Amino acid sequence: MRRQTGSWPVAFCGIIAGLCVAVMLCGSVLPLATFCAPALGGLLLIPVLIECGAKAAWLTWLAVSLICALTVPDPELAFAFIFLLGYYPLLKVRLDRLRPAALRWGIKLAIWNGAITAMYGALTLIFRLEYIIEELRAYRPGMLAALLALGNLTLWVYDRALVSAARLYLVRIRPLLPKRR
Repeated sequence: MRRQTGSWPVAFCGIIAGLCVAVMLCGSVLPLATFCAPALGGLLLIPVLIECGAKAAWLTWLAVSLICALTVPDPELAFAFIFLLGYYPLLKVRLDRLRPAALRWGIKLAIWNGAITAMYGALTLIFRLEYIIEELRAYRPGMLAALLALGNLTLWVYDRALVSAARLYLVRIRPLLPKRR
């Protein structure tokens, strides 16, 4: 990780935050992007984590979360970033240090499933979004369990994608950035 001083980290975090918000706003236009846009927004936080450190990355996630909560027209999309896909890349760094792998994945799945439950709980119980309530009522319990299992598979795919994205950034993109003093 390069330690930055001066205005460069602030500018870098601001640019990434702007990109995240733009991705989230674009995602609200396409119904299929409800989870793709927040996942991409989370991937965009990887360079902040690498270049500016964990504190700056968490602050960038917080800023993007607040802006998305206020501006993104699709609350499910905004909440997917806030509750799940936005902070997971930052949390993954710490979780990947846990050994053995079974413990690590057990904790990841517990966090993931807890976040999904909290997200849909907030959307249905606090914000009372009727279209989500009706959609959840339409599913039978077996279908909800299958969707949760599919969500857990999605965690594994997203986890692997984060590793590849970090490698891509370090090997292909980072060398193209201008050198800083």
